[in-house]
Amino acid sequence: MAEVLTISALERRTGVPRSKIHFYIREGLLPAPQKTAASRALYTDHHARLLEEIGRLKQRGLSLAQIRAQLASQLAEAKMDESDLAAQESERIRKAILRVATEEFVTKGYEKTRVADIIRRLGITPQVFYSHFPSKRRLLAESFRTFISWNLAYVEPKLAQTADVGERLLWRVLADFRANGFGSEVLALVRSGDGDDRELVRLVERAWEQVITIIVDDLVQSRSPDLPPPRVSLELLAYSLIGALHNSSLRVSWDETYTRVDLVRTHLWLYLAVMAAMSGEVDIDSRIARYEELIREVAAREPVTPPAVEG
Repeated sequence: MAEVLTISALERRTGVPRSKIHFYIREGLLPAPQKTAASRALYTDHHARLLEEIGRLKQRGLSLAQIRAQLASQLAEAKMDESDLAAQESERIRKAILRVATEEFVTKGYEKTRVADIIRRLGITPQVFYSHFPSKRRLLAESFRTFISWNLAYVEPKLAQTADVGERLLWRVLADFRANGFGSEVLALVRSGDGDDRELVRLVERAWEQVITIIVDDLVQSRSPDLPPPRVSLELLAYSLIGALHNSSLRVSWDETYTRVDLVRTHLWLYLAVMAAMSGEVDIDSRIARYEELIREVAAREPVTPPAVEG
């Protein structure tokens, strides 16, 4: 895939002023750029390499006609490249916006992150920004997806170095600390508005699904092939483990009764207990079976509102 360059970027990369670049295009020494607007054109690394070669040939004293002949095959190759530069540039800008926005949301939170700051950092116009992200909340939801991808890219290589279940979990807990806090804020915000809420919530859900899939895979691998399928949904079990970490973290934040060490140790204990049940070391399924009738009765009832207490 060709690298996409604006005329300013091409000038900086080659040191050739735009007046001379335009002259070489008119003389047939460079292919015409792709026009994306009346006053905007996109170039590629083909142009950069050709400009470098033109400079070397000129130093050897060749005329423009001789240079054109020398570059005939390279020019033909460049003209055959029919890449959609506008689409490539649009995708590059979109990824850049997500990268900067994710950094801003994670470090500053939603309220203190300003779209104007993101636009200024990237050096783009508001029109370009809003052509990619129509709202700040939409940007937040997609930034969370980006953050989850960063998290997985950071932690998964570490997990490949060990087969120990506990070690693998502890590395994931480290990644999940920030993801849990960020994810809770994101869900609260996207559910608080209207209009495209369902789509935004779905974006966040798909981000979490990347994590859930990994936990479910671990649970499946720990299940003995001699055992029947578990009596519970592994997806719900994975979400329960994430929810337990989130609520335990909330409790730790209230005061100084518990430390992060307590939190990590407790979550590891819970996770190992689940893995023991999955592997058959502890028979939970038969115990669950004894409560099946009561489970259905409780599930069928409406939630109970307790009576008010005097005093």
